[in-house]
Amino acid sequence: MLRSTVFFGIVLAMGCAAKTPPASETLPRLRQAMDEPVANEQQNRDNSALVEQVAEAQQLDGMTREELSDALGKGDKCSRHRICAEQGFDDEDWYYEVGTIGPSYMRARPVLIVGFDRFGKVTRTYNLRME
Repeated sequence: MLRSTVFFGIVLAMGCAAKTPPASETLPRLRQAMDEPVANEQQNRDNSALVEQVAEAQQLDGMTREELSDALGKGDKCSRHRICAEQGFDDEDWYYEVGTIGPSYMRARPVLIVGFDRFGKVTRTYNLRME
């Protein structure tokens, strides 16, 4: 009886856990957010949460440069951004800022950095959150 109660508790907990939407939903939203002017702090936090969701769910892992470019656009070369080197990324890895400067909101925006292996596949990501 105890064993079945524990099993039921685990199954129930798994069913109640927040589920990350699939990449087919999150990546188009992320691409759209990258090009939109940020109007306020809440929009910036929402963009940051989206970047974190994609990174934590490892939704980009294993994608080729071409697939990533199709999904999010080509990122800026990491060689242009100091944070990339600080986080151990190579010069040819890609850097994305999420959102553009809006007329009423000019603070820093969330950042997504994508690292590739020597075969051009995504092996890791880093996200700089904005609160």
